[in-house]
Parts: sequence; structure tokens; C-alpha cells
Amino acid sequence: MRSCVTCPGAGTGDCAGTNLHPVLGKVLELYGDGMTDKFDILFALGSDAEKLLERYTYRVSPDCWSRASLLAIADALVAGGAPEDTIRTAKNAFALFPWRLEELVEQAPDLYQAVLVSTPDDSFEQAFSKRAFVKICKQVAYE
Repeated sequence: MRSCVTCPGAGTGDCAGTNLHPVLGKVLELYGDGMTDKFDILFALGSDAEKLLERYTYRVSPDCWSRASLLAIADALVAGGAPEDTIRTAKNAFALFPWRLEELVEQAPDLYQAVLVSTPDDSFEQAFSKRAFVKICKQVAYE
């Protein structure tokens, strides 16, 4: 998946998008469980997530947020989330952050590949073709 070319952590393991994606994974989980107030979510994240947010938010671009969002979506899909529901929940949950929703559409093929690589079997690939998955991403993004 693409990330910001000017990322201060590019190539050093200090990529903001990569490091923030577990935080957004937790946001997605909390939002999916019915916690939709942004302040409740922030308080529920815990001190480790707060430290990551403090460390990275001063230099995080929308590209970084988009990368973190897409990685969190991939993790949720690998864990067995239904694509349309997971992506719709992510769209709503991540509206609290400055990610670019259009990246969901533009990088849908890369997101699909990330899920395939991380899925232990071929069940996702058997259930959804790349074309069908891209269609789901477009449908959810533009509704």
C-alpha cells in the first residue's frame, strides 16, 4: 500500500501509518461494538494508544492516516469480518480522523492483496474475487 513519500519515518520502521494502524484497529473494534462517541472512544483506547497518538500526530499527513486505516481494515477482514459491513463500519469510524476515503477506492486492489497475503487459507479469495471486492469498496465509499 502507498504511504506518504515525505514520511519522516519512511524506510526506518517509524512510519506513522504503520505504527498507528493498531490504534485505528481498536477504534474500528470499539465503533463496531456500538461505541460511536469520539470522546468515549478516545478514553477507551488506553494509555499505549494515547502515547502513539501523541508521538505521531504532529507529523501525520492524510496519507499516513489512510495507510493506517487501510491496514486496520485489512486486519479486520483477515479476522473474518464481512467485507461490506467491515468497510462500512470503518468508513463511519474513521470519519473521526483525517484519512482520505478516496484511498479506499484507489487502493482497493492493494487492500485485497494485503488480505490475501495475511489470510491463512484461501477462503477470502474463494468468497470474493478482486473485482467483487473493489466493487464493494466503491459502493461503500460512494453511498
